[in-house]
Amino acid sequence: MPPMKHLAALLALVAAGFGHAPAQAQDEAQRPPNIVVILADDLGWGDIGANGARLIATPNIDRLAAEGIRLTSFYAGANVCTPSRAALLTGRYPIRSGMQHVVFPHSDFGLPPEEVTIAELLKDAGYKTGMVGKWHLGHRDEFWPTAQGFDEFYGVPYSNDMQPFDLYRHKTVVQSPAEQRELTDRYAAAASDFIARHRAAPFFLYYAETFPHLPLAVPEAAAGQSGAGLYGDVVEHLDEGIGRIMAALEANGVADNTLVILTSDNGPWFEGDQGAFRGRKGGTHEGGFRVPFIARWPGRIAPGGVSGEMAMGIDLLPTIAALAGAQVPQDRTIDGRNIGKVLMERAPSPHEVLFFFDGNDIVAVRDRRFRLVLSTFYRTFPVPFERFGTALLFDLERDPMERFSYLREHPEARDRLMAHVAAMRKEVAGLRKEPASPFPPDDPTIPKGPVLSHH
Repeated sequence: MPPMKHLAALLALVAAGFGHAPAQAQDEAQRPPNIVVILADDLGWGDIGANGARLIATPNIDRLAAEGIRLTSFYAGANVCTPSRAALLTGRYPIRSGMQHVVFPHSDFGLPPEEVTIAELLKDAGYKTGMVGKWHLGHRDEFWPTAQGFDEFYGVPYSNDMQPFDLYRHKTVVQSPAEQRELTDRYAAAASDFIARHRAAPFFLYYAETFPHLPLAVPEAAAGQSGAGLYGDVVEHLDEGIGRIMAALEANGVADNTLVILTSDNGPWFEGDQGAFRGRKGGTHEGGFRVPFIARWPGRIAPGGVSGEMAMGIDLLPTIAALAGAQVPQDRTIDGRNIGKVLMERAPSPHEVLFFFDGNDIVAVRDRRFRLVLSTFYRTFPVPFERFGTALLFDLERDPMERFSYLREHPEARDRLMAHVAAMRKEVAGLRKEPASPFPPDDPTIPKGPVLSHH
């Protein structure tokens, strides 16, 4: 070896710690990222400081946005809880998995075992998988999180306005009823513990907050802190819990190789801020579906990014699978698309259109510019515009608040979008299901709440 090459090799060894660090650095570089998905419940697009909140302070969420990318045209996979969660975990419009309606404590259905979740994909790829928080995809053995790819579960079976409302570790009740004022702190502690125990192996943590779904509750020390009443207190306390999770990632030395995603399951309910968008949770307009979205991954996602490209909860499965080296199922339709390039390269959306379902029905569809609304609600009943030979065509570039229809000016956009609707309706025509009544039946033999074995 020529003398200069000897010297260069020696200097390289010294700089690298006599040869040990390069191998370690190589291992770190080759190790797939940890994944943390934070899903708030009913958090409005405008409830976070990064999206303009004035009466609510969310410094930890805002820090995520400052250190990552914020998508301003991101949509939940549905306008209510259960379907949205099914869409997120399976990468499919919820009607495809039979999860287009809300699960109630007396319901006997849940996410079918044959569906493939993000947790199952990552577990097969060598990840440790854990869930903390609200499940709401069925509360019998075959539907429980530990039967859907999660090694660990600490949380509640469904929404906090449903009874019985108990807190579980795996399948064991640890608090009955769950003390709602303590939930966020308990969730954050469980998430931090999961991170600490699995820092040596790639892990997937699905952190599904109970709040700010009603009823609202905070510890006494967190009360009266915000400028937005009890709702604001709850969001600020939720933000503190997220700060604890970020601190746990840092304390365990894994923050730089962890992709953190934050979003919400639908728009805000009776309180909260949907931003400048029309409608709220359960509705067919933007405010029911458009939700906050932030992704942070140091070194891979440039800080301070903002993108208006459209994406949806269904995109998480294919995106995470690609980043983790996992295989997306090939034996079924995956509606989501890999948005990794949107996050890391500011690329255009991979979607030509996105569909918006309300239960069994396609109630809207959008492309890059236009959103065609086929049904809305007036007082106590839905208004299916198609029965009257019309629809509402909103130009989201000109009027993102969906105030004025441009159907007359752009009939070609209506025709183009209706062709997509017709094709999707044909695909899902045989998948309609009747929704369950939200009221429990009088029959005392029908169980109310989780039915679980401990074997």
